[in-house]
Order: sequence, then C-alpha cells, then structure tokens
Amino acid sequence: MRKYSRLWHLPGAPMLIIGGTAARIGHGVTIIAWLLLIREIDGNYATAGLVSGAISLATAFAAPVAGRLVDRYAAARIVPVYAVGYSLAQAALLIAVLQDAGVSLLLPLAVLTGALFPPMSPTLRSAWSHVTRPEGEHSALRTTAMAAESAVFELVFVLGPLIMSMFIVLADYTTTDPTVYGAGAAITFATVTTLVGTIVVCRGRLIQSLGTEVASDKTIGVGPLGFPAFLLLLTVTAGVAFSFGASPVAIAAFATAGGEVSGGVTAGVLIAVWSVGSAAGGVVYGALPLPLADTAGTLTKRLLVLLVGLTIGYAAWNIAGSSIQLSVVLVATGAVIAPAVTVLAELVASTVPASMITESYTWFTCVNMSLAAAGAAVAGPVVDGPNGPALGFWLCAAATAAAIVAAAATGALTVKRAAVSA
Repeated sequence: MRKYSRLWHLPGAPMLIIGGTAARIGHGVTIIAWLLLIREIDGNYATAGLVSGAISLATAFAAPVAGRLVDRYAAARIVPVYAVGYSLAQAALLIAVLQDAGVSLLLPLAVLTGALFPPMSPTLRSAWSHVTRPEGEHSALRTTAMAAESAVFELVFVLGPLIMSMFIVLADYTTTDPTVYGAGAAITFATVTTLVGTIVVCRGRLIQSLGTEVASDKTIGVGPLGFPAFLLLLTVTAGVAFSFGASPVAIAAFATAGGEVSGGVTAGVLIAVWSVGSAAGGVVYGALPLPLADTAGTLTKRLLVLLVGLTIGYAAWNIAGSSIQLSVVLVATGAVIAPAVTVLAELVASTVPASMITESYTWFTCVNMSLAAAGAAVAGPVVDGPNGPALGFWLCAAATAAAIVAAAATGALTVKRAAVSA
C-alpha cells in the first residue's frame, strides 16, 4: 500500500478523499430514502418511482452543462453554488412530499433537485487528473488516484443504504411512523452533508488550484464530443452502465424467486456484497506495480481484459444454485468493476484536452445514469418471464459484450492515430 501512502501525503489529497466521501455520502442515502418516504406517504411505488426517476434523469442530462461551467469558470466558484441550490431544492421537495403534494408539484421540484446536483465526482476526477498529469512530478500516482476515487464512489453506495436504515431503526424507538420520520431524517442528513462537504472540499488547495490551471481556456461547440475516441469511450460506458442497471434487477429476481419475504433482505445483501467486491478490487488495482507511463494503447488493452472478465462473470452468475454461491461469484465479478472504471477515467484524461476534462467526466455521468435506468427498465420485463433471473444475467453479459466491441474499436483508432503521429 506504499502508493496509497504517497497519494495521501500529497498536499491537499486528504481533503479530496475524506471531504469528497462526506460530500457524496448523501447520494447513496437519498436513492432509496426518497422511494421509501414517498411510498409511505403516497401509498404506491408508481409516484415514488416517477419522482426518483425524474431526479436521476435530470442529474444525468444536466451534468454536462455543469461540467462546462466548471471548466470555464473554475470548480471553486461553480460547485458550491450548485450545492446551495441543490440543498434548497431538496428541502423544498421534502416539504412538498411531507405535505402530500400532488405529482404536478413533485415532478418539477424533482427535476430541479436533480439538475442542481453538484458535479462533485467529475470535479474530483478532474482534480486528480491535473495533480497527476503526465508532465508533473506525481504522474506515477495517476492510476492509484483514479482507483482510490473509484473505490470511494463504491463505498458511498455501500454506506448510504446502511445510514438510511440506521435512521429508520432509531425512529422506530421514538415514533409510531418510523419509515416517514427515518427516511425524512436521512434525506435531511444527506442534504446537510452534501452542502457542507462540497463547500469544504472546494476550499481545499487542489480544487482552488484547478481553477487557475484550466479556467483560461474556454470550450465552445460540442466540446469533448468532437473527439471520435471519446465517443467510443462513451459507447463502452453505455454498455457497462446498461449492465449495471440491469444487474440489481436480475439479482433481486434471483433472491426472491422462492417467494419468501426474506428474499428482499437477501437481495439487498447480495447487491452490497457486489459493491464491496468492486471497492476491494479498486483498492488492489491502485496498489499494483503498473508501468509509470501507460499509453492509451496499453490502457485500452487493459480495459479489454477487464471487460472480458466482467462478461464472463455475468455469465458465471448462472452457475450459482444458491444465494451463498452467488455471493461468492458476485465478489469475484465485482472485483473487476472499479479497475475498469479507473481505466476508463485514465483514458478520458489522455483523450481530451485539460480544458474539457470536467465536462468529459460529466458526460460519463450522463451516460451512466441514463443507461443504467434503461437497463433496469429493460430487465424488469425480462426477469418477470420464464427463467427470468438467468435471462437477466445473460442480458448483462450481452451488454458488456457490446462494450467489448466498442473498446476494440477504440484500440484500433488509438493504434491508427499513433501511426499517423509517427
């Protein structure tokens, strides 16, 4: 773990790691808290799913706008403004939900909340990209930094549901309506941590220096979308994200196939196990003695290997005959996810100019969230049919197989570009 020790001792790095975790922990909380709160008050999952979906899609499609603003005017100026706006919108939506307002009010507030979600993850990846840039003295730590960021992001989605559950358990001791009070308290907690964590991180030296390095170069037009290699990377991300959206649905179908109430709990545990495997894989990958200066071609080959491993992993889920067996396969499959995301982040940094880096990462946010939603939507009817869980697992494998094709095309384009440059 020597690399992580060196990363930690970079000036300003602890703020990015600890503060960045605190700033995003609320995202892992609210995903399920909104569903439970609205379901408890409104009485059905239709409204809850509609509002939650509106938040996610608004975040996805507004993210590139936020990214361009950050690249143009500096993260230290823009991201805190988003955090304040998001907190106010989140509070307004919470009040409306608690007052049992109609969908006509909830949906606009949900869209506003999602659109104002602070682009913290793209900003952090941008900061790591700049502090570990190839011409800098810390270039050897780029893979470790990106791996640490991927592991932290996974950790958010492990801790978030646990924190939300803790609030409900505490409310159960003091109120007669623990779901409403617990979920409401969890959303309030998430709002405060997002606001405070974001502002604190943006006062750190690395985010402050990021603005002085790139804010002078203005992006116009289609920005990073004008680079063919970047578009192919987005296509790779689309296939992977689709599988990420479909997989929890397939896992839940597998866990609840017996019709027992405990199946719902088992599904949550299996999904958490998968995330833990991914976080662990990211940490290990960042500590590996990899070459100090990976080329885009080398990174693309590594991505292909990881995607093949993920595809085989999805297919291997069909071998599991019990939840315990599936949990073992899930850990192994999850172990390649964070490394694959890390390699994708490194490829972005080597594909687009520094002046577009934050916007580039927000396009990945857009594709990830929207395609994950599509994956979940498609997987629903698939797992409802005969042999549903198995078909769901194969659907995930097919999506990542498509990502392999796009990654291979990216590699071919990289080789061709290198030949032309030579």
